[in-house]
Amino acid sequence: MELEYSDRNTRRSKVYIAVGVIVALLVAATVYIALQASGLTKTDDVVMRDVVVAAREIPSRKQIEEGDVVIRSVPVDPTNETAFSTLEEVIGRVSGTSVATGQLVTRNVLASTTEGQAFSILEPGTEFDPEGPDLRAVSVSVPDERAVAGTLQPGQIVDLIVTMAINPEMGQTPEEAETTTEQYLPGPSTKVTLQQMTILARNGGVYILRTDLATAEKVTELTAAGGQFSMVLRPDEDDRTAETEGSTIDRLIEEFGFPVPLTPDFEEPSSADR
Repeated sequence: MELEYSDRNTRRSKVYIAVGVIVALLVAATVYIALQASGLTKTDDVVMRDVVVAAREIPSRKQIEEGDVVIRSVPVDPTNETAFSTLEEVIGRVSGTSVATGQLVTRNVLASTTEGQAFSILEPGTEFDPEGPDLRAVSVSVPDERAVAGTLQPGQIVDLIVTMAINPEMGQTPEEAETTTEQYLPGPSTKVTLQQMTILARNGGVYILRTDLATAEKVTELTAAGGQFSMVLRPDEDDRTAETEGSTIDRLIEEFGFPVPLTPDFEEPSSADR
């Protein structure tokens, strides 16, 4: 017995396929319209720029070398607009803060943005304030034995002690000098003069300190007057201003009970001894 061929099933299958294609086209059109509305289908090219990033961790106050930094291409963004774009701009400079691996190298992480200068008068990341103090850098010469054995480093906070040779008769009339001589004697006087000064840089026994212009004048005058400087290191956490009375020889003798040498009283030799 022969089966009769019927194309009813074939026609039904074709209808199903046609309906499926139409539904798929409708779904695709809906998705496309939604993406267009959300702006996700924009085909604008992403603008890229070269930036300098740390290839490895860079410690604070380290001179940046070639192996410390690399160039990376990143999309232009407000977060990287202050980053350097060439290695030549940063190699040889000194970091003002620690820079983590992969971190952008920007102007606020360097101790100085001036080529050949290893420090900045402003704190790293601080912008100039025209209403702020007249910050300056001033240098003082302090030998190692009066600078914590020469172990002081840039970034540390110190107090400046000055020893001056005091002449109480200076600027007085002869009559005033006679009275002064009875009470005061020429000699050294030591006093802490300036506190909480930041070391910006050092070259051997010459230290560059951050201060304001008026204080720089005082340091210059103390130097011209023959003052001998000593620097004492203070903890970073201690921002107090210490009150001291200073020190002179007579005060030390009184405080510690030093015996004062007297003129020997030699007895006249007798005739028998002669």
